[in-house]
Amino acid sequence: MLRRLWLLIFYVPLCTWILIASAWAQAEARLTWLDNRFRVDPEIEQITFVVTREQPSQSVVLVAPDGRKYYADRHAKTMSWYTDKGMDIISITHPMAGPWQALGKVSINNGIRFISNIQLQAEPLPAQLYQTEVLKFSAQLTQNKQPLLLRDFLDRVQLKVVFYPLTSILSNELNELNELNELNELNELNESNEPAPIEVGQFADDGQEYDEVAGDGIFTVALNVNVEPGKYRVEIASTNGVFKRAVEQTVLVYPAPITTSFVQSHQPLTSHSVNIEAKADQTLAGSLAAYLVVKQPQQKPRIIQRSSHHQQSHLVLTWPNDAQIGKAWWRGWAYVTDSLTQRELVFRLSQQNYTQVAAVAVDFSASLAQQQAKQQLTIQNEQQQRLLWVVITNIVIVISVLVVLLMWRRKRAVQSDLIVPK
Repeated sequence: MLRRLWLLIFYVPLCTWILIASAWAQAEARLTWLDNRFRVDPEIEQITFVVTREQPSQSVVLVAPDGRKYYADRHAKTMSWYTDKGMDIISITHPMAGPWQALGKVSINNGIRFISNIQLQAEPLPAQLYQTEVLKFSAQLTQNKQPLLLRDFLDRVQLKVVFYPLTSILSNELNELNELNELNELNELNESNEPAPIEVGQFADDGQEYDEVAGDGIFTVALNVNVEPGKYRVEIASTNGVFKRAVEQTVLVYPAPITTSFVQSHQPLTSHSVNIEAKADQTLAGSLAAYLVVKQPQQKPRIIQRSSHHQQSHLVLTWPNDAQIGKAWWRGWAYVTDSLTQRELVFRLSQQNYTQVAAVAVDFSASLAQQQAKQQLTIQNEQQQRLLWVVITNIVIVISVLVVLLMWRRKRAVQSDLIVPK
């Protein structure tokens, strides 16, 4: 009993003191957030403020340690300011050390959060890519070399992959002109035909398609290399002003090592076919596989899958012509292994539409009847022509006889007129 009394005497004041201290700490933290002040250390080279605002409200006003005020539409060149409904994300390069302050309806619950030393890390792309190739490509944001998992920030990040052409058919033409010393034409071509950048993919961290886990800070894109063969500078960068980071790499894009052809059937007993051929000098024999989705009129889509046998470099995928009239299509994927790098290649087979029409049946009986009627008409024409020639000949003969008789009678009449009467 005495021991329990000593425990009550010792632990009750201690617990009371802990509760008071905890409440005091929470009050101090709340007062700190209400003050909306935060200090930036001199060692920080880049910092991002994520400011959550009450609604409705306007963007906050950022006050630097020297008293300068910055706004969403008026700020220094070293700042990038992204404003959204209920949130401001402000990134500053080489911020001034000292106390900063955000003036506005800052949320009491979330307040202001700091992100410093943000780095963009991306997997290196293969130095050799292929036209129409599709590959999984990932990038990640880190804070102090640790994965950045702040959802309010990540949900507003837009990372894109952009290809900047460095060489093309145009550049070869320009080199030829340069060799011919036609400098004026060269300059005109450079100014008017500068290749434009090509966006080939946008990253996502939503757990869909190629992205493995939503919200893990790893952004993934299905990179569709749908560009002309040539040399490119690839840039991965933020495009919505949340922060400014970029990763660059130079790659070469080669023509696809596979060719695809489609043969449409026009007879019910003959199948449609897709022929896929892999180049033997670029791919491993026996590594070709394909997957097709086929949609024919009045039918549900069907799946056709094939893989090549040992030492084969081609595939033929067929499906029957069901003789139904209407629009149809097919699309799919092809898979093959690069013989040089042993890299597994994936190619998207774009959707191809075609139309199925009714087969034309040849009516031989009608054709024979038409031929007989034509022959009979020809015979009738020949007979009419012969009759016409007979009539014309008879008329000519009659006219000739009449003319002869007329001339004979006239001659006889002249001779009678010359006889002298006795």
